[in-house]
Amino acid sequence: MGVMPAILPRPEQTGRHPTIRGQVRIKQLISEEIRQVIENCHKDRQLGELVSLGESVLLDIDQGEVIRSPGYDRDLLAVCQRRPIS
Repeated sequence: MGVMPAILPRPEQTGRHPTIRGQVRIKQLISEEIRQVIENCHKDRQLGELVSLGESVLLDIDQGEVIRSPGYDRDLLAVCQRRPIS
């Protein structure tokens, strides 16, 4: 008989690495949420600000939060970035 290969758990079984399908779905959800937040914003032309009219738990945005102004541009994709493990 031949040598049997070691049986290693698949990444999706261990939970360490999300599957590609899962990553794509998460990116779709985040893109849709960003689109909705931007569509439902108040554009203050006098101050040049974009102010959120609703909340988004997914993007950590509160109602009335300034998303964009002449001196500030909130990174809406910051929730996707990996944080260093402490």
